[in-house]
Amino acid sequence: MRGAPPYWRVGHRRGWSILELILALSLVSMAVVGIAGATRITIRSAQITANRLDAQQAARRAIDRVTEELRWADAVLPEPGCGPFGLCADRVRVSIPSGNPYRRDVPYDVLFQHNPRQRELERRIGRTVNNLASWIDRVEVTFLDTGGRPTDVPAGVAHVRIALLVSPPDGPPVVIESEVALRNRRVVYTPPTPRPVWRPSPRGVGEPIPPDRVVPTGPPGPSEPR
Repeated sequence: MRGAPPYWRVGHRRGWSILELILALSLVSMAVVGIAGATRITIRSAQITANRLDAQQAARRAIDRVTEELRWADAVLPEPGCGPFGLCADRVRVSIPSGNPYRRDVPYDVLFQHNPRQRELERRIGRTVNNLASWIDRVEVTFLDTGGRPTDVPAGVAHVRIALLVSPPDGPPVVIESEVALRNRRVVYTPPTPRPVWRPSPRGVGEPIPPDRVVPTGPPGPSEPR
């Protein structure tokens, strides 16, 4: 009679070895690390896209606000320290007449400018400052006349073109641009230049009359009846 079979053959199952446990744990760790890395990259990409969209939408709302208020302006005002005529490329100050939808019957002056330190587009009325948009690296203002040509004279400005360079965190910069016409613009009347009138040069005493200035005279006509 043969002897009894070993214990591992009679309903007993052999357990995992240390090497097999280490290998399994290594594979599980690699899978978890890969999944975590892919998830982190996906979340980071979604965050960058969301920041870019937020910056673009904020800049678009700001530029719509600026152009809507500039549309009510009746004149571009010179700004101290901005060149010989008072126009700067990073700001614009305008005069809003009465009847506007913002202050009704009260006219006011408003300044839109770039704050490079805070990277903001500011709206300033007197000492009141409002931040219209953040992440603004540059503001470019172009002043145009009635023919669409650049001008540096405030009285000749009929259109204002404004561009914002938006640089959201961890995203490429975006340029948002708009142009507006000053529909209440005050037109300065310039009288026409009078045409020069020809006058003969004075003639000295005893100086003969030039032949081209002699008026021919015809024979005397009949005398009028009395």
